[in-house]
Amino acid sequence: MAHNQEEAGVKKEKKFYISNTVTLVIVLIAMFVFFSLTSTHFLSTYNIVSMISNLSFMGIVAAVLTMVMISGEIDFSIGGNIGLTSVVAAILVDSGIPGWLVLILCLLMGCAIGVFNGFLVTVVGVNSIIATVGTMSVWRGLAYTFSDGRSVLAVDPVIDFLGRGNIVNIPFPIILFIIVFALCYVVMNQSKWGRKIYAVGVNPMASFLSGINVKQVKFLTFVLCGLAAALGGLILTSLSMVGMPQHGQGLELTIISAILLGGTALGGGKGQILGTLTGILILSVLLNGLTMLDVYYYHIQIAQGAVLVAVVATYEVRQKRLQQ
Repeated sequence: MAHNQEEAGVKKEKKFYISNTVTLVIVLIAMFVFFSLTSTHFLSTYNIVSMISNLSFMGIVAAVLTMVMISGEIDFSIGGNIGLTSVVAAILVDSGIPGWLVLILCLLMGCAIGVFNGFLVTVVGVNSIIATVGTMSVWRGLAYTFSDGRSVLAVDPVIDFLGRGNIVNIPFPIILFIIVFALCYVVMNQSKWGRKIYAVGVNPMASFLSGINVKQVKFLTFVLCGLAAALGGLILTSLSMVGMPQHGQGLELTIISAILLGGTALGGGKGQILGTLTGILILSVLLNGLTMLDVYYYHIQIAQGAVLVAVVATYEVRQKRLQQ
């Protein structure tokens, strides 16, 4: 009897998740239909490819940050990491250092940033919101200090290819975007480590008592997030051809909004990589479509916020009804 009730609960939870996914897909399709009818250029191959290329660096960071948030933590320092990586990469390129070495050094710096964030949260015990908001200011301040507040030209074949190269007529950022999302999906749905991340997010104490190294799991997610943000910073630098301390400013809120839109819970233990993918696509399509309609950017921000609140509110209403 108890076993049957447990199976019913699992089916109920699964049905709820599918409903959320269907809701997001319907919203995305509706946006495509609306903007294709209101703008003759929206569905053009050039616009679609450009839109996905431009969102690739945000999508890469969003995929890995989803893992951090499912574990019950959050990283607000990703925007500062992007800006610092952009500036450091441009300065190194301007100094004559080979692009491949610049790439390695910046990725290592991203890992170091993740290590520092993870150390503050898992070893020192600082709340992840406080810790990463603080380090966000540090990384941004260092970016302004190193660049003296100015843009630095970044022209190098390796860096250029990272954001503007093509393989079989497919932009390289899109390839990286697909690879990162595929890897994160496999990790979270097919690996023991992914199950540990979910378990830690649901109940850290129970996970610890069952033998899971909670601190290690959370620490590694921060390291990967730092690495992903650095990669995003390199792609953004390549797309713009300059290193700027302003790069990534405010993107942490956009990325976190996309993750929440995809169904990931702030409290941890709940979320899906595919949900985040849909969330980032919805916000990007909304931005692209409204921009093509000559809507002011601050009005676009209002629309993005309204979509986020409406979808998340729908999730909560459905969840309460299913619990009754």
